[in-house]
Amino acid sequence: MELSAEDVRDFHEMRDRVRIQDLLHREARAIDTRDWALWHSCFTDDADIDWRENGAIRGRRDEVGAWFIKVCENFPVPAYQHFITNIEITLNGDRAETRELQLIPISLASPGGGRQIAFSGIWFEDELVRAGKDWKIAKRTERLAFRHNFPEAYETPEGY
Repeated sequence: MELSAEDVRDFHEMRDRVRIQDLLHREARAIDTRDWALWHSCFTDDADIDWRENGAIRGRRDEVGAWFIKVCENFPVPAYQHFITNIEITLNGDRAETRELQLIPISLASPGGGRQIAFSGIWFEDELVRAGKDWKIAKRTERLAFRHNFPEAYETPEGY
């Protein structure tokens, strides 16, 4: 049986969608396991990362990565988990746009002592580029959907 041109296009689109989903899950796992080399590999060298809406910074991959590594030193291991859902992918040749929700339970110091579990819901709007057989994030913008059970005066810890 010979595949039609439409079948081949559909196969390539499905392959790209799976690879993009794998990239998004790999990036989340890299944060959860603090595998910073893996995290860096999910982004282009000049990726623009904008996390300001959640009290963080905006900058290129290496700048944001260095800041983020320092911030994560404020949290015991394992302190958080990133669950990815509601993934939307728009393909356009060697470029793609994604929007995905990450639900993030996080262990924080409680004002009365001890720890408490808080939750964030964050939408990530990404622009991706094809890198060989795989994909990389070239631009990421964070949109805070909600925070639940964070201490009243909580601020993102300083990275420097």
